[in-house]
Amino acid sequence: MNKKGFTLIELLATIMVLGIIAGIVLITTTGGVGRARDKTEAVFIKTISDALDIYLDSDARNLSFTTQCTNSLDKAHKVGVKVYKTTVTFDQVMNSTYSPISVLDMHNPANKGKDNYQCTNLDKVSVSIYRDEDYVYYYAVDKNKFNCLNTTGIITNLPNGYGC
Repeated sequence: MNKKGFTLIELLATIMVLGIIAGIVLITTTGGVGRARDKTEAVFIKTISDALDIYLDSDARNLSFTTQCTNSLDKAHKVGVKVYKTTVTFDQVMNSTYSPISVLDMHNPANKGKDNYQCTNLDKVSVSIYRDEDYVYYYAVDKNKFNCLNTTGIITNLPNGYGC
């Protein structure tokens, strides 16, 4: 008798192999999506950082630095540099001379399809601006204030050792 077809054992073995392959592909794909999301957010944070750099290059000389920090900044060539501080809102950065970033840019692509895709309340995001004795400008802003970021911490260009 010539029976064409597969036995139950052959079918189960094939299904198991396909299940293992599907599991490996799923795990690999899921990790890749997570890494891509993290890299996308890193690029978005770099965009915010670049906008702050442009703001400092164009408008920082017009700011009034009235607060002198009690701690000092340790720079590579000098220790104990006095630092002065002022505060602006991120909304002021967006509406500065060269408009380095617009409200349309304030969408975190890593959160597309989520409620916190668009950064809102930018008039309440406080940016600390620092100036040292050499008229070098620095900034620091809390990532948590941007309600569209998944990571926490500070976006800054300050060297280590500041204490304001």
